[in-house]
Amino acid sequence: MRDAPNLELNISAKWLKLAEARCAETKNRLTPARLVAYAEILNSGGPISAYELIARLEQKEQRKIAPPTVYRHLDFLMRVGLVHRLESTQSFVACEHPGHEHASQYLLCTECGSADELESGELEQLLAQAADQHGFQPDKSVVEITGVCGDCAHLESH
Repeated sequence: MRDAPNLELNISAKWLKLAEARCAETKNRLTPARLVAYAEILNSGGPISAYELIARLEQKEQRKIAPPTVYRHLDFLMRVGLVHRLESTQSFVACEHPGHEHASQYLLCTECGSADELESGELEQLLAQAADQHGFQPDKSVVEITGVCGDCAHLESH
């Protein structure tokens, strides 16, 4: 983004290109403010709440930022498929597969807080079949499985 604020984004060229391509594909504009919010989510290294995002942006930009502004950025980033909302923790995480439509499926570690995104067509299909058998028409599907990740399980065993 040529007109991005003069801030260090710490976003790799790969993710920037994916974000710009996704926005172009969906005919949406990735504004400098949206890009900065997206970069902060990417840089968080895991799930981040809206208020944590606000604090990071305020620190980076050295000014107060109204919560509705950040929620509008988050709504946009979710709508174009760059970010997912984790319902159980009311937090946001960058999509690992922003190039195509898919349901939100995550393994959430209760020890370290990591969120590993799954992309299982089989799981999506099973859920769609189960909904269909009940005559249910879902608007969206969010699968969140909580437990202990492999790294934390390994640490606990030693």
